[in-house]
Amino acid sequence: MNVADTLGDLTGQLAQLYAQCSPTAVDGLDVDAALHGRAAVVALSRHLLFWGTRLREGTRPTLLDAETKPANGLAWHLARYPMPQATRSPMDVARLAQAGSAADRWERIATQATLVQAQWDTSLSKPVGPAVKTVVADATVLALSVSHLDQRLAIAAAASGRTEVAEALTHHAVHGLRHSAEATLRHLAKGDLPAWRAEVPGRRLDVLPVRHPAEVPRGLARLMSLLDAGTSVSPAHLHLVLRGQQRIATALGHECAALWRTTASLTAFDAGRRLHELRVSLGGAIPALGKDIGTIEASDPRPLLQVNECLRGLGFSLPEGISGPHQRVDLVADQTSTLLYSVEAVRTCVRDQVDERRWLTAQWNHDETKQSWHKSDRLDHPRIGPLIALGERALDLLTRPAALMAPPVTQPAVARTAHRSHAPA
Repeated sequence: MNVADTLGDLTGQLAQLYAQCSPTAVDGLDVDAALHGRAAVVALSRHLLFWGTRLREGTRPTLLDAETKPANGLAWHLARYPMPQATRSPMDVARLAQAGSAADRWERIATQATLVQAQWDTSLSKPVGPAVKTVVADATVLALSVSHLDQRLAIAAAASGRTEVAEALTHHAVHGLRHSAEATLRHLAKGDLPAWRAEVPGRRLDVLPVRHPAEVPRGLARLMSLLDAGTSVSPAHLHLVLRGQQRIATALGHECAALWRTTASLTAFDAGRRLHELRVSLGGAIPALGKDIGTIEASDPRPLLQVNECLRGLGFSLPEGISGPHQRVDLVADQTSTLLYSVEAVRTCVRDQVDERRWLTAQWNHDETKQSWHKSDRLDHPRIGPLIALGERALDLLTRPAALMAPPVTQPAVARTAHRSHAPA
């Protein structure tokens, strides 16, 4: 993976948005999404231009620079480019945007621009020599694309009653940026622009955003992958992860109960039984992380952030097409199985911490007046054993045949959530 390829994808998305016949924004939601997208693209362009020109923030270009170094003037214009604020957060826009809509495309552009900047920052092999000019040219194309799309966005903002946005996008600074970008491209086109690469080291499992309940299985599968990755996770963070999994199991259990009452689905009943037993197991294992266990190692925050994303996703509305009871049963089955997979991964995570001797456990003297800390190297330790048993219990619930969980003859008043195998993300 290299940054040039990801940046090329972003340029292609902007070109497709500009070339499409339909408007790039038609209502207030689209305008907010466009403001998110353009802000991310402008930030990326500024970042690359200031790197390529070696300028400091606030440096004003001279008249000589306009002829010999037009990229300096472009960087200066980008630093002062009008950036009106959206009224909705990116999370709200993502939740409300319809698939394939202008708002959805703008939010994907914002995500792609953010990804390019993150990859650029982590790359250890940035271009040198003539290839630097190519990076500057790519950043200039991004800036020029935004300036052209701003023309349509200003019209849509005025039609949607967002006069402050329309006024900002018709400001003279917009025209100055366009002229500066065009001058920069003309200047750079006089010489050769060799291809460049900036390799991204390794494969990093980033936290996946979860925008509605249908994406919870993907989020939980990513949580499982993060716990399996061998990273350092502190007992305090793992305690919160288990609490989050317990809350997810409770929420899914309520959904299974409602589905069992309305559909009498055996899948919903089976999932509810598994979730009930999972909550009991989590309740028994969580206290093991309460005290007398710690670490002095830095903890990777991604598992905790990922479980929070999954919890947040459960609070959103279901997308269209998954509102029927049978579709909801299938969804809750996916959610339950991936939740069990993520809990089973706790065992691997704890084993890694013990094998690497990252965790410390406390030992007290006979009258409990003095305490000493030692690196934990025993899986049967009273603070470690319950976590290993929790993972084994989750695996047992995953593999247990549904026939062993047959419902009673009479329909129960309470039921819980579902089961189905799921490939890890």
